[in-house]
Amino acid sequence: MRLGPEFGRIWLGNASSNLADGVTFVALPLLAAMVTQNPLAVAGLTVAYTVPRVLAVLGIGVLVDRADRRRLLYLSNFSRAVVFGLLTVLVALDLASLVVLYLVFAVMGVVETVSDSSAFAVLPQAVRPQGLDRANSRIAGTQIVVDEFVGPPLGGFLFAAAALAPSAVNTLAFLAAGVAYYSLRGDYRQAEGPRESVLSEVREGAVWVWRSPVVRTLVVISALASVAYMIPFSYLVLYSGQVLGLGPTGYGLLLSASAVGGLVGAWIAERVRARWGYHRSITGALLTGALAFAAVPLTDHAGVVAVLLAVYVGHAVVWNVLAASVRQKATPARLMGRAGSVNRLLGMSGLALGALMGGTLASVFGLRPPFLVAGALFLVAVAVCVLAGPRFRAWEAEQESGEPAAEGEER
Repeated sequence: MRLGPEFGRIWLGNASSNLADGVTFVALPLLAAMVTQNPLAVAGLTVAYTVPRVLAVLGIGVLVDRADRRRLLYLSNFSRAVVFGLLTVLVALDLASLVVLYLVFAVMGVVETVSDSSAFAVLPQAVRPQGLDRANSRIAGTQIVVDEFVGPPLGGFLFAAAALAPSAVNTLAFLAAGVAYYSLRGDYRQAEGPRESVLSEVREGAVWVWRSPVVRTLVVISALASVAYMIPFSYLVLYSGQVLGLGPTGYGLLLSASAVGGLVGAWIAERVRARWGYHRSITGALLTGALAFAAVPLTDHAGVVAVLLAVYVGHAVVWNVLAASVRQKATPARLMGRAGSVNRLLGMSGLALGALMGGTLASVFGLRPPFLVAGALFLVAVAVCVLAGPRFRAWEAEQESGEPAAEGEER
């Protein structure tokens, strides 16, 4: 099935912005390390990136449901181009202080959330429902390539050549993304009408998610999976060195191997769903993730751990691609931003909780047991998915029959 030129524009915009993100998350910490050697100050970049996103995400969901989503896409990317253009000038003038870098990370986090939320909401308007699995798989595969294989090494290479080079390249990448989104031909404006307060509209989105059995199930699973993922990955660099005996290069190769698993996951997601359906595919993927995490502490062999982590990341991509397609199909277009913001908020909160749990568990019980805790949380997610099976299968049957759902239910 051809996804059409409109998807091609969305894909190009997504690929360009993700390339810039991959460059940023290597280059900006390196730039901060030139300004200060204080670990807490450098770690503050992550706080500056995360906190504004958490605070703004529900309001951004309302914005996505009120505004022209195409306009949000190109303006958010053009604005990031402006930010990195200004940063390039400041670096060239040796005026890029730590405060400036904090501001860049804060702005980038909020505007990235606007762009990503809008792109998620636009995709089901640009692609037919039967093409969403393929579209999400291609976006996920491309994101893995540019985020894991291209962006980080490119960021390091550019920074080594000149401190201002990464921000200059990011300016061009975000400009390219903005142009791609500006060239969208569809009508992505939302229906005009009387507006309620922001809080009322946030509440409407949250209530709809809670009353939607399928979407509610996926949001709960997403929160559990976020916690479980971050528990071991929060200290994986220590596990790599102290348990597996790997140095910096070996750790990088370990992450690269896991990213290869993600590419495989992106390639098989559509095929698995076509054979087994959404519910069984998601359940099987979550079970695979649980078993992969549970097996990691049973071996000290770096090669075996690399394979297990690749299996884990592969499961994560399959689960995320299929969950995204289900949420895009099940959620009414007018609620796409707000329903998505609830999922993002719980996911981001889960990552923070998982990092805290991972560090605490590793400190108290050692580096191996937290993998078992993470595996157990995935088993809880499997149980949640199994219990929702009857409603999930009914929704799938409804999708196959083409019967529309009533307002307030999955469409």
